[in-house]
Amino acid sequence: MLNFQNRCCQLLNMVLSLVQGVILVLIILVPGPSFATDHVPGKIVSLGPFITDMIYLLKAQDKLVAVTSYCKLPEDSEPKQIIGTVMQMNVEKIISLEPDLVLANALTRQKQIDALRKQGLSVMRLPTPRTFDDICQRLIDLGNLIEKHEEALEVVNQARKNVSRIKTKALATPKRRVFIQIGLKPLKTAAKDTFINEYIEFAGGINVASQANEGVYSREKVLEQDPDVIFIATMGSSKKAGTNEKSSWQRFTFLKAVKNNEIRILDPDMVCSPTPEQFSKGLLEFFHLIHPIKGKNL
Repeated sequence: MLNFQNRCCQLLNMVLSLVQGVILVLIILVPGPSFATDHVPGKIVSLGPFITDMIYLLKAQDKLVAVTSYCKLPEDSEPKQIIGTVMQMNVEKIISLEPDLVLANALTRQKQIDALRKQGLSVMRLPTPRTFDDICQRLIDLGNLIEKHEEALEVVNQARKNVSRIKTKALATPKRRVFIQIGLKPLKTAAKDTFINEYIEFAGGINVASQANEGVYSREKVLEQDPDVIFIATMGSSKKAGTNEKSSWQRFTFLKAVKNNEIRILDPDMVCSPTPEQFSKGLLEFFHLIHPIKGKNL
């Protein structure tokens, strides 16, 4: 799990270090065997939780033949083949499934992608979205690819309406200072121009660490800034890790967040890799937690 967390932190470093203004290509067909755009894939292998979530959101799970051990399927869904972890997949098993398309993420190892391509499989890598707009566009692009365009638009339009409603409510609410922790060693947070920062700002909060260099922060800076609320959503770690971090913060009894019992442990899957629908639901949760009284009326 620690290796997964470290890789997630490396991924966050990569995203946060992008030069402002660079246009991200939301779905990239990396060099290798081409995938005809006029051919709809009938069998898909997903190599990441975010990808799997999008496929289910588009009600295209019948096309999904295999997922990773990190993918969480709906409780009432049929089981899928497991082809390994996010970073270490069983190439031979994937080949044996004869998929029309393998959807990889930013953590998928290039060496394994190359191995799949050598066997004639089509592989597309979906980079990590940077903002809420990116998340929405990613779903639309996937919908176009698997003939679920209308379904994707419906989900995105509803998510945008929900987000707009919360942002409007937040504008009439006094802002509160927030710190969010998304990594353990080193201490990681969300800088500006990321969807995690948007969670805070859209919900009427001020991200005290918005200027963090590549997301790396120090506990001393947090103590100096004394935020009203501290969120903990440690990627790739156990629930126990979040509880332990909360205990670590509670040692600093002078903090407002400690005095007012406003250190909150969040679901890292919801915070760190949301679909448009999950983002809107997550934003509502952020609003409730940042503004406990005002949030009851939303």
